[in-house]
Amino acid sequence: MSIKMSGVARLVVFALVLCGAAAAYLSSTQRGRILVVSWFSTESTVREYAEPALTNWRPEGVRVYSSNPHPAARPVTFGRALHTDLHGSDEIATAMAPMFEHAWTVETNMFIPEGPVFDSAGNVYFSPVFPPEKVIVVSLDGETGERRWALTGDDLGGAGTPLILEDPELGVDRVYTVTYQRAVATDIDGQILWDVALEGNTLGDTETSRHCFGANYHIQSDSIIGVMGDGTVQILDRKTGESRLATTFVMPGAPTAVTNFKLPAKINEAANRDIAHMYPPEMAEENPIAGVLHAAAGELQQVTNFFSIDSNTGRIWVASTLPDEDDGTADGFSDFAGLFGMDLIPEGDLFRLEIAVVAQVPGGTASTPAISADGARLYVADAYDSVYAIDASSGEYFWSFNVGDKVTGSLDVASDNGEVYANTRTGIKKLWDRGDHAELAWTANLNMYDTGRFQRNFKGLGAEITANGVAFTGAAGVVAGKQKFPFKVGAGLIDRETGEIRYFAGGAEDSVSSTVIGPDGGLYVGNSPLRRVLGRATLGKHLSPQPVLGGITRFKPIRYDLFLRDVIKAAADRADNAVNNVDVDNGAVDADIFHLGQLLTQGLQVGPLGRDEGSLSPEQWSNAETALLGAQQMLSPETLGQVATMLNSALQEF
Repeated sequence: MSIKMSGVARLVVFALVLCGAAAAYLSSTQRGRILVVSWFSTESTVREYAEPALTNWRPEGVRVYSSNPHPAARPVTFGRALHTDLHGSDEIATAMAPMFEHAWTVETNMFIPEGPVFDSAGNVYFSPVFPPEKVIVVSLDGETGERRWALTGDDLGGAGTPLILEDPELGVDRVYTVTYQRAVATDIDGQILWDVALEGNTLGDTETSRHCFGANYHIQSDSIIGVMGDGTVQILDRKTGESRLATTFVMPGAPTAVTNFKLPAKINEAANRDIAHMYPPEMAEENPIAGVLHAAAGELQQVTNFFSIDSNTGRIWVASTLPDEDDGTADGFSDFAGLFGMDLIPEGDLFRLEIAVVAQVPGGTASTPAISADGARLYVADAYDSVYAIDASSGEYFWSFNVGDKVTGSLDVASDNGEVYANTRTGIKKLWDRGDHAELAWTANLNMYDTGRFQRNFKGLGAEITANGVAFTGAAGVVAGKQKFPFKVGAGLIDRETGEIRYFAGGAEDSVSSTVIGPDGGLYVGNSPLRRVLGRATLGKHLSPQPVLGGITRFKPIRYDLFLRDVIKAAADRADNAVNNVDVDNGAVDADIFHLGQLLTQGLQVGPLGRDEGSLSPEQWSNAETALLGAQQMLSPETLGQVATMLNSALQEF
């Protein structure tokens, strides 16, 4: 049987063939692929997630812990420093809400490349870069997002993330902020305790190498420390802000050259216009997008990320460049980077910094050195696709592991099970540290969006480890070569056992910051929409039409019954495992008991909210409260078995 086509049908077929041929031809070039995506891409939508079931993840064996009894060396329940704690572990001891929703985005004219931190009352603190108003620290109400106070300054270089530290003598939280030329300590209400000028090189206000990524704490000398992009290190007395260094110290390296791609002029101009509300008018000629790109790529400065301090030994670990001449060419730039382990050596009433260990990392690293809780191992990524575990005493490699893609964020190091999480360019991978080698446990199944044509799912921000999963932000958009352009962004929780997403909600903004969990179990993000701005400039605003927003985004907990369930499960598993270690490692058991106390306190805070929300019946909460209080009152090595039984029984209520 023959089929005759009408003239109209022939024209339709011809048009389709022509369009297909044109699309194929255009797709053969980078510019052509951009045009095809711009013309034919369709919208991505968030998948619907049911209420998450319990995770099967649990701690096994002896945990890793710090030998230092100081409060700042203990596991934290929320982010107090950039990358969460002194060690840069990106791990909190408590649970994140397993279900959540976008609550608010505030301070939308602030570009925030480093994450927010919190005090014990749940207040939020952050530092913007090149803000349109002259502030170096802003504090928000953690629940409402309303501004509490701001610390003024004329420092366009930015302060990096403040440090929230409990005063060891008074037991109250203090806020420490370090900029290139100034350091300030305040109470949580913004009252200045000390405010000092810092000595250093004279750099222009907008030079990226003057940036300080954040403040950290050195327990052994009771000092606040800041490291600048130009390698300047400041050691300040926690009580007074006075310098503790006998002589000024600058890292012995040189800036790195520009090796990243160069933005076409039109894209650069469009991107700067898109964030014009996030910088002051006088910066219009300064090209802030290029400045952020250079900093994100680790260019034109020596130090390109935060640093970590080992609470066990006090050794300070900074990823920086090696001296200019080490690459064989004296041209003012360094081609190599290293991991510097530095000790504070007493010199009279002051100190000097002494470089004790240098570990070279292939191609350099822009990741914060993450330290194991016991201080024995450091974890960093190179400039390519490998992760390294390094001996903290010698700088030698225990192992290296190729994860198959460029690692673009700092590594997350858990206290349990030898777990290390690598944040690659588009995904998240869980590794097991087996001592002398690493093994791949899983690659996260990032399937959070039903993606539109030419789009794919990928990781936004790197992970933060919690007691009931791994928090992250994920996006749907276009991956073009080494670049990724997010069109839509949301937040999620990954199962530590399987790598599957337990829950995901849309509503986040793009960021080059870090994922942070607050005291309420909600997720917070510092907005710095660099990639989305570049995507809008490159592919067209119609593919990502939401106006770009700076500021802080909060995802608030919902379904507090499931939140309480996850907290009790985490506590029960912790107690079950600790029972087996009572005669193995007393220090590990003591750390587990402290950790159990943190989880029990969280459960007692979460439960009443579930009762008020209506997701927990009064009887359910009464039974759970009895178990939590009973467990809290009998926490000791001798009664861990009874605590475990009590908590496992309470879990049956859910």
